[in-house]
Amino acid sequence: MFARKMCPVLLGILMLFSISSLGQRKVVEKKVKPAFRDYFGLPRASVFLHLNKSTYVSGEHMWFKGYVYDRVKGVPFEESINLHVGIYDKDENELEKHLLSARNGLSIGQIKIDSTFAAGFYYIKGTTSGMRNFKEDDSYVQEFRVLSKVESKKERRNTGKLDVQLLPEGGHLVSGVKATIGVKALDSSGLGVGGLKGRFTDGSGNIISEFVTNRFGLSKFEFLPNKLMDYKGTLTNVEGDMMNFYPPEIRERGIGMSIKRLPSDRIEVVLSTNPLTKEQMGKASYSLLFHRDGLLKYMMVDFPAGQETVSYVLGPDQLQSGMNIVTLVDDKGNPLLERLLFNDYNVEKGALDIAISFVQGDSVKLSLFNRGRRDSLQFLSASILPAGTKAYSPKKNILSSFLLRPYVKGFIEYPAYYFSETDKVKEEDLDLLLLTQGWSRYDWDAIFNDPPVKEYDYKDGVDLYGKLHSGYMKERNLMMYQGGKGNPKVIELERGSTEFFIGGNYFEKGDELNFAMMYSDGTLFRPNFFVRLDDGTVTDKIYNVNKENRGTLFSENLETLGINGFIILDNTIELDEAIVVDEKIEKKVFSPHVNANRMTTTTKRTVNTYPLFLDVIRSNGFKVMILPNVGYDRIRISRMRPPNVRPVFYIDDVYQPDFNILEDIFTEQVESYFIDRSGNGEPGAGGGVIRIYMRKGEYGLEADSDMPDFIKYTVPKGFSPTKDFYVPKYASVSDDSFRNYGTVHWEPSIIFNDNGRAYFGFNGLGWKEFEIFIEGMGKEGTLYSTTKTIRLESSK
Repeated sequence: MFARKMCPVLLGILMLFSISSLGQRKVVEKKVKPAFRDYFGLPRASVFLHLNKSTYVSGEHMWFKGYVYDRVKGVPFEESINLHVGIYDKDENELEKHLLSARNGLSIGQIKIDSTFAAGFYYIKGTTSGMRNFKEDDSYVQEFRVLSKVESKKERRNTGKLDVQLLPEGGHLVSGVKATIGVKALDSSGLGVGGLKGRFTDGSGNIISEFVTNRFGLSKFEFLPNKLMDYKGTLTNVEGDMMNFYPPEIRERGIGMSIKRLPSDRIEVVLSTNPLTKEQMGKASYSLLFHRDGLLKYMMVDFPAGQETVSYVLGPDQLQSGMNIVTLVDDKGNPLLERLLFNDYNVEKGALDIAISFVQGDSVKLSLFNRGRRDSLQFLSASILPAGTKAYSPKKNILSSFLLRPYVKGFIEYPAYYFSETDKVKEEDLDLLLLTQGWSRYDWDAIFNDPPVKEYDYKDGVDLYGKLHSGYMKERNLMMYQGGKGNPKVIELERGSTEFFIGGNYFEKGDELNFAMMYSDGTLFRPNFFVRLDDGTVTDKIYNVNKENRGTLFSENLETLGINGFIILDNTIELDEAIVVDEKIEKKVFSPHVNANRMTTTTKRTVNTYPLFLDVIRSNGFKVMILPNVGYDRIRISRMRPPNVRPVFYIDDVYQPDFNILEDIFTEQVESYFIDRSGNGEPGAGGGVIRIYMRKGEYGLEADSDMPDFIKYTVPKGFSPTKDFYVPKYASVSDDSFRNYGTVHWEPSIIFNDNGRAYFGFNGLGWKEFEIFIEGMGKEGTLYSTTKTIRLESSK
């Protein structure tokens, strides 16, 4: 039998029964177990972003808390890592990217919803650099909506045309083997249609089963398939029209699997075959695997002589906690059948009591009591909105994001439903969902033959690379001072070296770094060099967004709700909100070698067509090569035709000895440029000339008037500063527009004391009834997702 507790190591293996085939045991030990070790050996994390709302109005901030979870250990991800949070348009293209630090699995941030956000649907994605190692994308993606006075037309959901799928449990129908069939009825938009009545009949018209689909268009029934008989199903749609559907192929040979839930959270696993298969298999044995994330338990399966069915009753402690991928493999290790099964045993779900502890005027103080574990820290975030809000409607919560989504290959219409105020009906609906999902998202061929290779670390901090324009003697070092943040740092240089590296820095975007060369006696002088930063950020897209991330909220006439003028905007321009580019900018002469009429000014069209400045260089007839795993000569540029001579390169009229800095330069950061393949008659420019002039504050190293011995460098990208929450200047906080879309409070850092209590306060803005949306996790892995309406002395 399984031991009641597993040793907390990857792939801890325990046997269900001691009587088994030695050869079959070797298959698991020698093939499956090593494959799991290789495929799941690298640490895998899941991300959840708790947004304060899912609908915003221009002028607000999106406030959010990031949670990073170690799925193998079932606890917050312990390593400090960079969390990349991107915003994407409805076409899944990246609009902006923010860098945050996640420590002990927690991160806090905010994004301004400014005038660049037109009305419509967008996506927010949270990911890490380490996730790029895997074929399975574990990034978190959630849709949100931005409102304005002008909205798109109301979408209409078409339920007239149905797509009906019949999905056998385990994956196959076998003649003469009783089977459970999952039913999935979808409308033309791919969403489930509930309340449909179905009937399944044999070729003679005899009724085998009748069923009704649940709210997600799912149902199931049992029948005994016969390969020699025809079967047909009929379903009545919402308009009363009848449509036919048919079962998949019935196999002549094979094994069927059925998993049934019993009282006391036990399960019964039934494996059945037919006489033809039994004769063919002889004394062959099989293994039944219960696994997830590389954790594995298994049992031997033998069909005794004269028996075509075997069954096993298992207690919840004999399965994996949480999701189980149940797979039957043969004596070669080949997977034959598979289905997903959720085991609630040992899944730590937090339970909270929320009460009003103090009210004075508009000041409200809430008390949270943790009814569960109190032996470790619990970290939660809470969004407080007016009761009746239309602004909070995420389809996911932290439990569905960590316990369900990572294992399911297909579409889940409303993942949070299965983990919100769970009851018997929702447990049955979850099992029905998993039955109709079929096999897990992990491909067995990849598990055996194509394990992930560690190409990317879970990056922590920002790395700074520098190159001096000439070598320096050993007694001269470099001093770096991060203005207003800490003490100066001395960077020791090797004798004759022109390169230096400082890893794991916590630079924020806009920080000013000051550099000076330093003699051994402490004397300083201004250096001549350039630097570049690497924070692991890459520009990407969202590919094949599942329907669960797509909008189902219908547009409405917002003018009548007073959204126009909803927020009183500050006239101060935030320079980081928009790219200051224009189609018509007066050209300037920057260099005596360049005629003013030959300068090219960066425009919006240039930025949209060529996001990276390397793309601009390519478009001007140069060959650009980026060599991986190479030092400071990894960017190589030359003329397309022989002789392949490299051009000379200047930034703000300062000669650059190589092209590596171009790896970090986006076209939007360049004010103007001059590119000439002939060299423009400049000395040493036989391979051409490239001159770029940066926008003020972008990438430039400039003298600091207050520190004449230092060169100042303004960090162009780094961590996004964390701001304290504040309520926007709403035109009114007492009307229906505020009730529907306004924000009362956001509390990102709720921590319980040793007595299991936590407190926080907020300004109720005159409202007497609120909705509280709480998500969070504990240090030992407890997951929280709670929604509650609270009322003061009277309802508004």
